[in-house]
Amino acid sequence: MSSGALLLGGVTLVALGDIAIALYFRGLADKVESGEVVREGFDPAGMRKVALMLFVAAPLMWLAGALVSLGVIPTGLDSVQLGAAR
Repeated sequence: MSSGALLLGGVTLVALGDIAIALYFRGLADKVESGEVVREGFDPAGMRKVALMLFVAAPLMWLAGALVSLGVIPTGLDSVQLGAAR
């Protein structure tokens, strides 16, 4: 397995984790706005901003990692070979 494939796998896991955290924060903000007490001093508007930032940044981070791992952005890593195995 090339280092580009490992990079792409790692970046994918991190991006999926960021999206899961964003969904959790958005769910907490929804609970607070519906009247449920999650914890004292919880700011739902701030959590929505963090969730939005994660929703935007995660796909951009994944795209950059994919471009590096596929060799479009040269970094010296072994790129992932698409197509027939060699």
